Amino acid sequence: MRRDQLLLEDILDAIDEVLDVTPPSRDEFDASKLVQSHVLRHIQIIGEAVSRLSADLKERHPEVPWRSIAGMRHAIVHAYYQVDWNEVYGAATRDVPPLKSMIRAIVDSLPPEEDAE
Repeated sequence: MRRDQLLLEDILDAIDEVLDVTPPSRDEFDASKLVQSHVLRHIQIIGEAVSRLSADLKERHPEVPWRSIAGMRHAIVHAYYQVDWNEVYGAATRDVPPLKSMIRAIVDSLPPEEDAE
């Protein structure tokens, strides 16, 4: 099982993917199925990693909307046929940027790993 440190790094990697490929306009986002798919997949990864974090870590950081993040992943996976692209684009442009600073602060506050996987 991946430890919190690695899961948080996975979240940061997925956040960077979302930030790197999400275009500034909704029209550009809608014009590219490849971009939509890439962003959707990495939002899903963020949610999956969040769902695997320890309860202890999540309890120590109530400022992060853990439940909402995991809920979005659940909606993407279980209702893939009715993805709300307004929500996906909104999450990518509105929610992911501040999430990056929250997750980075958590990672920076953790003690160094002694035996990395």
